[in-house]
Amino acid sequence: MQPLLFSAGADAEEVVGAYAFSATLAIQDITGDAHSGITASHIAKRLEGSAESESYLFALTSVRAPRPLGTHGYPEITVDDLADIDAWVFISLPLLEDTSVIEASVTLDAAIAPLPGEPVPEEPWVAALSLIDALSHTHHRPTRHIWETHAPGTSSPASDILTAAGYTPAYREDQATFSIDTIVHPAAADQLPVDSIDVVFNNEISADNLTLFRALLTAASEGYPRGDLKLDTVEWTEQRLRDAQARLLDRGGNQFTAIAFSTAPDGVRLAVGLAEAVHYDADDDSLIELGLVFVLPAYRGAGVGTALVESVLAAAKSRWPEVETGYSSYPSISGAARTTPISATTAWQRSR
Repeated sequence: MQPLLFSAGADAEEVVGAYAFSATLAIQDITGDAHSGITASHIAKRLEGSAESESYLFALTSVRAPRPLGTHGYPEITVDDLADIDAWVFISLPLLEDTSVIEASVTLDAAIAPLPGEPVPEEPWVAALSLIDALSHTHHRPTRHIWETHAPGTSSPASDILTAAGYTPAYREDQATFSIDTIVHPAAADQLPVDSIDVVFNNEISADNLTLFRALLTAASEGYPRGDLKLDTVEWTEQRLRDAQARLLDRGGNQFTAIAFSTAPDGVRLAVGLAEAVHYDADDDSLIELGLVFVLPAYRGAGVGTALVESVLAAAKSRWPEVETGYSSYPSISGAARTTPISATTAWQRSR
């Protein structure tokens, strides 16, 4: 199969739309949820790149034809190719941390994607893995991560292919939905081992609290369970936080963050936990995404995480009254109360 590379040219909108359609159909087949999927606008924003990462979209086709090479040495995808695509490969290259890592997701095109329970076509996967190998060598990134979404409680459909290629399952997370109305009754801070729970909109945090919040985000990067995945700790500077917020706003997202503060036994004030809730303009008005939830180990098991989630969702419900359903992702080893799993994602790793 021949790899073709996306280029932001005249056919960009049609190409991104075709990929978004295949990716959305694939995830909806797994979840049975009409709201699941990914928007073309979100993909286009990722392909623009940022200071944190750059992304590439490849298509694989079995139709061999002379094509001019693009700037990276691969032929460019055009509208004429869209009827002959077998698979899509989305590549992400972290730029600040994890600079030895290449991340990828493989999506079979809607035209050849198997129905649930049918065997996975092997040839597109083998071609995708060959492309990822080539990019790994070209970009000097020996650690490969492939993220594959599948039905909850099942193994990855391509597990035999990935295992034969030298990959091992390093991490798994579950995606779930839950009813907002059952989780918007936050406990008072005086019932918890914290001084306060503050809820801020779009990271409008006071200067005094900002330093504490950045330290908590860095601790979350280091302490969040990621199985055997090889990942570096993210150092959250003030500029990085501003850049991340700007990208979220640019994608049509608005975010509430609940932050728990406490005073340690030595008198030092700390941010000890957080929970994020994001609402996207492009999504249905009834939907919201529960993002990162993290509590420092010393404060776990006392209801702090639950209170943070309840607080952030109560704030979201107040601002967006139409919100009814939340989406969340969490490590499969942790589980989550009051949620209905709809899919799982396995991260496969190869480090040679």
